[in-house]
Amino acid sequence: MPERGLDRKNIVAVHTGECWDPGKRAKPATRAQAIEALRQQVPACSKCRPDTALGIVG
Repeated sequence: MPERGLDRKNIVAVHTGECWDPGKRAKPATRAQAIEALRQQVPACSKCRPDTALGIVG
């Protein structure tokens, strides 16, 4: 689930659906959208680790 910035255009973090700290601007996304955001260097949440959950480590 991507979390948008204040301007609502930039994605500032990616979270899993079960994250307890996604922020107020997080919106649901498909698996493909989350993977693409991570590949575009959007930071993964350090609490829920969506990169590990999606199998994208490193």
